[in-house]
Amino acid sequence: MTSFILPKGSVVKLGTISTALYSFLRDGIPANLPREGLRLAETESVADRGVYVGELMAYFSASAAFCQSTSALYHQHQDELTTFVEQLQLNRGVKPTIHNLESIAGQAGIPVVLEIVLDEACEVAADTHFEAADNSAKSWNLWRSVLLQREQGIPSSSIKKFYFPRLLDYRDLAIAKNPRLLEQTIDSSLMVGGMMQSWHKDTPGDLLLAFKKQYGRTNFSQSMNFDEAAIERFFNLNGMLDAATRLLNQMTIWQDINALAKKQGIPLE
Repeated sequence: MTSFILPKGSVVKLGTISTALYSFLRDGIPANLPREGLRLAETESVADRGVYVGELMAYFSASAAFCQSTSALYHQHQDELTTFVEQLQLNRGVKPTIHNLESIAGQAGIPVVLEIVLDEACEVAADTHFEAADNSAKSWNLWRSVLLQREQGIPSSSIKKFYFPRLLDYRDLAIAKNPRLLEQTIDSSLMVGGMMQSWHKDTPGDLLLAFKKQYGRTNFSQSMNFDEAAIERFFNLNGMLDAATRLLNQMTIWQDINALAKKQGIPLE
């Protein structure tokens, strides 16, 4: 597998969910982090082990991790979450009161994207979902997706920032055409852009250019620095701290991704 060098100071991104933040802060990103979402896991060889980093594909990974964890959470607590959704639909803008919500919400994570600045020149290999193994330069230059193979993984000091979607409150649901609801939907559409790159092989440059023209940005709408104080502040936001509100955001983001992906002919299962 032919390699390519990303110079020191290169900015790359990695998608995950919020439940991984403290682990990455404490231990950094492990040297081998299985790819989320793509049905390649069973066929990946030893040479494919490493950390997939990129740009728009980080949003694909964040959405894949989020959808997988949300699906697992729903199947594990199907009765409670079905009742939760029913109460949301019956009493829009009113917080549901259901037994065991604290325990369920503690397992729920929202999509996040980490911004990483390489502290040294790093060797990367091609993402073979897009290019042949000997085409690592094109894998980065065209697809902005590569496999970083660093024996020590990525230290937490290299993670500079994390991005996350707009978080809603129950009061937001009671207001027609609420701009906060729209902002969260736009955040979800960025993740579906990552799906379009993965499934349809649309190039990220074109997708991100179109997104920036329409919305004036190419990241989730919210961000914080990656340090202990900021992560603690993130988990103390009402959208994360309050169990029912965290599950509200879990459901609204899931519904947006599902609806937008269906429009693009992309299955989530």
